[in-house]
Amino acid sequence: MKSRDRIIDAAIPVFAKKGKHGTHMEEIAKNAHINKAMIYYIFHNKDELYSEILKTVLERAWDSLFLFPQDPEVGLDTREEYAERLSAYISTQLKFFSENSNFTRILIDAMSNGPEEIALAATNLKSTRTDPNSIIKYIINNGKKKKLLRDIDSDQLMISIIGMITVHFLSRAIPFTFDIEVKDEKKFMESRVNSIVDVVLNGVMMHGQTETGNKKNLKGKL
Repeated sequence: MKSRDRIIDAAIPVFAKKGKHGTHMEEIAKNAHINKAMIYYIFHNKDELYSEILKTVLERAWDSLFLFPQDPEVGLDTREEYAERLSAYISTQLKFFSENSNFTRILIDAMSNGPEEIALAATNLKSTRTDPNSIIKYIINNGKKKKLLRDIDSDQLMISIIGMITVHFLSRAIPFTFDIEVKDEKKFMESRVNSIVDVVLNGVMMHGQTETGNKKNLKGKL
C-alpha cells in the first residue's frame, strides 16, 4: 500500500473520533506506522489532509450510488419504474451511512465547521468524475416532463431526501428525544428506509399514491 493511502486509512478513524480540531498528526502517524515528517511531506498540513479525507468520504459515498442502475433513459417509462429507482437511491444512501459510521462522523464534523470544506471537497471530486446525485436530479426532471412526477422543485426535493436520510445519523439522540425506543438498530433502519420511501413517493408521484410495496425489493438491503 502506498504511503499516501496508508495515511488516509489511518487518519479516517482518528478524524472520526476526535474531529478536525481535536486530531493531532502524531496520532495519525502512529496509526499509520509512519514517520510524521512523511505526512507533512505528502500533505503539508492538517487542513490539506482533512480536505483529502473529505474527498475520500464523498468518493466512497458516490461509489456506493453507482451500484444501482444510473441510465435515466433506460427502464423509466412508468410510475412504478420511477418509484423503484427513487427507492433504490434512498435505500442505497441509507445503507452507506449505516455501514460506514466513521465516514458519517467525519461528515457531521465537517458540517459543524461550515459548508466550505465539504463544498471544496465536492468541487475537487467533480473535476475528476460524475456526481451520481446529478443523475438522480436528471431522472427526477425527466419524470416531471413525462408527467409521472409532480412538478415539484427538484433542488428542494433533493435537499429533503438527503435531509431525511442523514438526520438519524446527524443526531442519534433524536429517537430518545421523542421517546422512540430502538431495540434493534437493523430493524429500525429497515423501517427508516420504508418510511422515507413512503413519504417521498407519495409526495412526488402523480395520480394518487404509489404503493411502497417495493418493500420486497428493499428487503435485505440494510
